[in-house]
Amino acid sequence: MTLDDTPAAAATPAATPAATARRPSALGVLVAVLVVVLGGAVFAVTRPALVPAPKSDIPLDAWAPYWALDDSLPEFEQRVGLLRDISPFWFNATGVSTIEIDRNARDEDIEQFMSIANKAGANVVPSIVDALPAGEMAAILADPAARTTHVDTIVEFAASDDFAGIDIDYEQFAFADGRSTWAATRPNWVAFITELGAALRADDRTLTVSIPPVYDAGQTAASGFWVYDYGAIAPHVDRIRIMAYDFSVTNPGPIAPLEFVERSIKGAIEATGQPDKLVLGLAAYGRNWPVGESGICPASELQGRTSVTARSVDELIVLREATPIAVPETGEWTFDYDLEVTDGTTTCLQGRRVHYVDGDGVRLRMDLARKYQMDGVSLWALGFEDDAVWDQILPTLTKENP
Repeated sequence: MTLDDTPAAAATPAATPAATARRPSALGVLVAVLVVVLGGAVFAVTRPALVPAPKSDIPLDAWAPYWALDDSLPEFEQRVGLLRDISPFWFNATGVSTIEIDRNARDEDIEQFMSIANKAGANVVPSIVDALPAGEMAAILADPAARTTHVDTIVEFAASDDFAGIDIDYEQFAFADGRSTWAATRPNWVAFITELGAALRADDRTLTVSIPPVYDAGQTAASGFWVYDYGAIAPHVDRIRIMAYDFSVTNPGPIAPLEFVERSIKGAIEATGQPDKLVLGLAAYGRNWPVGESGICPASELQGRTSVTARSVDELIVLREATPIAVPETGEWTFDYDLEVTDGTTTCLQGRRVHYVDGDGVRLRMDLARKYQMDGVSLWALGFEDDAVWDQILPTLTKENP
């Protein structure tokens, strides 16, 4: 996940893993033993039955971040039937025995989302994010008793609203703890996933992990995020969502260049030997970087890096009268523009550069998932996409049959 797209941005790379039938779920977010979840109950609303719609020829999952619900909710009722798994992205692991809704998420949006999902009988597979300070989750997993308590907490949480499964998105190991910790964390992570997978499977639920990519089966500086030990966890999970994006974060560059995506797929297959367990994360977003200044700029008014989505980028292009340029090698688009910056006294121009993935880019990455016979793709994220993205995901759809 691109965590820096949240309102409280943390500028680190992120998004980067046989389903059981979904049982009818109680509506709302319930409080379970050992689990603190903030939010109210949701009551069923009578809705007309959804019209069956064509599906993609490859299974489609999606994350649903809370900060994009304003954009995703208006169409969610029509889209939910197209998804295999849908992952609400607002649950944070804040302790060994606590899972909380992000305080920035709005209760009314969450309630509407869950009402639609449950009415449709969707496979709701919530993502749980490691929201602890650096090193704390690693310490929990290193202590067998604490690790078991944490597993029990997650299992109780999954049962509290009868979720179809759980998606574990613990990124602090990769981006905050430091590479020097990986050798120690790796076996504890595997022990945790082994225990959690067995517990969820015993409760007739699935386990997905969303993790950054590896590029081979080794543990070298060129191997990618080997702390997650793709090969050892594969037998214990239902799906590994590969976060094959965020290639460029600090400096301007492509979001998910095709060579990088394919390298990530090949590395995961080499490490696991199981393409049927792998799901490719699809970027439907971009970034907007500062690239220089002309004149003397008021420092307090300068913009840093910001984000765009496939949904919002066209408006920016029109606003700034920019000319996007296709980059076939990366399967993306880029454009530059000048932003006038002023504090009312001093004015300058700040150069900006945008790289983004559009609908055609989403299709190119889906084609790679097809080529390597992966288990599916997962969209990052609902609310980022526009009609052009859906036209490429589901080319047979029409406006009369969305």
